[in-house]
Amino acid sequence: MEGSAPESLDTALAAASRAERRLREAIDALPQGVVFLDDEGRYILWNRKYEEIYCRSADLLEPGARLADTLRVGVERGDYPEAAGREEAWLADRLRLMQEPASRHEQRLSNGRCILIEETRTEDGGSIGLRVDITDLKQKEESFRLLFEQNPLAMFVHDPVTGLILNANASACRLFGYDPQEMEGLHARRLFGPEAWSAAARMLGSAKPACISNWRMLRRDGELVEAHISTQVSTLDDRQVTIASIFDITERRRIERRMEHMARHDDLTGLANRSHCRDMLREMLEEVSPNDTVTLALIDLDHFKTVNDTYGHHFGDALLTDAARRMRELIPPSALLCRIGGDEFAIIFRKSSLTQAELVSKAIIATLSEPFHVHGNTLHIGATVGMAAAPFDSSDHETLMRFADLALYAAKADQRGTCRSFEPAMDEAAQAKSRLEKDLRKAVRDGELEVHYQPLLNLETGAVECCEALLRWNHQERGQVSPEIFVPIAEELGLIDKLGRFVLQTACREAVNWPEEVRVSVNVSPVQFRNGNLLSTVINALSSSGLCAERLELEITEAVLMERGPRPAAIIRNLRAFGIGISLDDFGTGYSSLSYLLNYPFTKIKIDKSFIINLHEAATSRAVIRAVIGLGRSLGLIVAAEGVESEVEREYLRSEGCTQGQGYLFGRPQPAAMLRFPETSPPSSQDVA
Repeated sequence: MEGSAPESLDTALAAASRAERRLREAIDALPQGVVFLDDEGRYILWNRKYEEIYCRSADLLEPGARLADTLRVGVERGDYPEAAGREEAWLADRLRLMQEPASRHEQRLSNGRCILIEETRTEDGGSIGLRVDITDLKQKEESFRLLFEQNPLAMFVHDPVTGLILNANASACRLFGYDPQEMEGLHARRLFGPEAWSAAARMLGSAKPACISNWRMLRRDGELVEAHISTQVSTLDDRQVTIASIFDITERRRIERRMEHMARHDDLTGLANRSHCRDMLREMLEEVSPNDTVTLALIDLDHFKTVNDTYGHHFGDALLTDAARRMRELIPPSALLCRIGGDEFAIIFRKSSLTQAELVSKAIIATLSEPFHVHGNTLHIGATVGMAAAPFDSSDHETLMRFADLALYAAKADQRGTCRSFEPAMDEAAQAKSRLEKDLRKAVRDGELEVHYQPLLNLETGAVECCEALLRWNHQERGQVSPEIFVPIAEELGLIDKLGRFVLQTACREAVNWPEEVRVSVNVSPVQFRNGNLLSTVINALSSSGLCAERLELEITEAVLMERGPRPAAIIRNLRAFGIGISLDDFGTGYSSLSYLLNYPFTKIKIDKSFIINLHEAATSRAVIRAVIGLGRSLGLIVAAEGVESEVEREYLRSEGCTQGQGYLFGRPQPAAMLRFPETSPPSSQDVA
C-alpha cells in the first residue's frame, strides 16, 4: 500500500500533464487569443494567438505574473496609445472592465491593431479572456462610414420594422432640406408622400436589393424631387436594415424635358415645329371620327426674305415672333399653330369646318398685312395660304400635307395675299410636271434635245447676218414641248448649266460651216453667270470648234444684270475683251435698261416682241420703238427687233432705222442642215413659208 502511493501520485501528475498539454494544444488551435487568469489576476495559461496579438509584451508573459503589472509596463513602453496622457485612469478602467465583464470592449495597440476583448468569470473567481483581432473589420467599418457620410450621393439607413430612418448622410440632409438631427428618426413616408409610400415601403422592406427609377420624392418644403433609388440590405447592430442610395435626377429630367420640348418646338416662337406638326397631324387623322373634319392650312409669309436681306436676321426674328403672336390670337383653342420653316407656318384645325378654317386664314392674311413696328422701323409683309381637308381631300397625313402645299403654290402663282383650297386639278398638274421632269432628265441624258436656229436679217439688204440658237425638245409622246415650259423646269432641276453648255458647244461647232459674215447668237441664263464658269465654258467651246470669237454673240437679259456683286460685270467685260458680242435681250421690258446700256459694253440691243405686236394699234409702242432705235444708233449699237411677222412691220422698222429683224416673216427656227443664207434683197411675205 505504502509503495503504491508514489506511483499513484506520479500517475496523477502524468495525467494532469497530459491534460494540460491537450488543453494547450486545443487552445492553440483556436483563431482567437485566449488567456486564463486566477482570482488575483495572475496568468495561468494563454495560447499562441494571444502571444501574437501582444507580441510587444510577450517577454512579460509567464505563469504567476500579474496582468496589472504587464499592463503598466506596456503603458510605460507605449504599447497602448489610448493610455497616453491618462495612464493611471486607463489602467483603472481596464482592470475594472476585467472585474466586471458585462460587455465587450475594444483596445488599440501601438502597431495599429484593434483588439476586441471579452472576459468571462470562472466559479473560482478567475477569468477566461478572449482576444479577437478586428482590425480589418474596423477598417471596413471606417471605410463604409467615410463612404456613407462623405458620399456626394444622398444615402440613408432605413429600419423596415419601424419605418424610421436610422441615419442619413449630409448629402441626404441637403437634398431633402432637413437637419441631421431631424433626419435621424424621421419616418420614411415623409420623403415619399402618401400616394407613393405603399410602393416605397415594399421596396425599402424587401430582403432583395432593388434599383428603381422615376420616384417622385418630397423635400421638407414640399418641393418635388425626381429620383432614382438603389437599395442594399445590410446588418446593423444585429438587425436587418436597408441602405438606400438616392440619385437626384431632377435637373437631368428637367434638361431631358427641355430637350424633348426643343426637339418638338421652334426655339424662336415657341410654336410646334415641323416634326411635331407631322406627328400631331398623323395622330389627329388616326383618331378622328368619320364625321369630323381636320383641316391643314399652310401659311407662307410674303416679302419676308426682303426684310431679312435689308435689315438683317435680328429684325427678321423679331418680325417672326410678332407674326406668330398675331396668328396665335386668331386661331381657335382646339387648333395647333406650328412654324415649319423659315417663313412658313401651319395650322391644324380640329373640329372646325372648312369654312371656319378659311375665315381664320383670311383673318390671318389681313392681320399680317398690317404694318409691323420693329426696332423703330415700319415693316410690311403679307401672307398667302393653301389648305387641304380630311377626309374630303385625303386622310393620310403626308398626302394632306402635300395637297396643302400644292394649294399654297397655286395661290402664290395666282395672286399673293390670297387663300386657296386644294383642287384635284392641282395634283394632276403636279403629277404631270413630275413626269415631265423625269422625261427631261432622260432627254438630257440620252441626247434627245436639239438646237434649232432662227435667222436675223439685215432689214436693208435682206442678208442673214446672224442666227439665234434655240433649244428644242421633241417629246416622243407630247410632241414639241415649248421652251417656256421645259426651260424653267431645267432651272429648277439644276440642268440649265448643262443645257447651256450643250447649246453653246453645238452652236459654235455648227456655225463654223456657215458663211464667215454670219454670226451665231446663244442665250445665257443667270444660273450660268452665277456658277462662275461661263468664261471658261465659252473659251472651250470656241477653241474646240475653231469658231472665231468675233462670230459669237451672247444674249443676256436684265435678270443677269440684277445679280448682286461684281461678278456679272467682270464676266461681261472679259467676254467682250475676247471680241465676243454682247446682246441685251428683251430690251424695254425691265426697269433700268437705260443705265445698263451706259455701264456695260453691249454691242446689240433687241427690242422685245411685245412692242412689235402692238405696233399698229398702240402709238406708245411706236414711240418706244423709235426711241430705242435712236438710242441704239447714238450709242453705236446694232438694234434688232423680235417678233417681225408682216411686211408692214418690217417696212416700218426699216424706215425707222432698225438694223436687224427676227421673226416668222424671215424664217422659223430649224435645224442647221435646213438653213439657207440668201444674198439677195429682202424677201416678200409670199416667199416665206
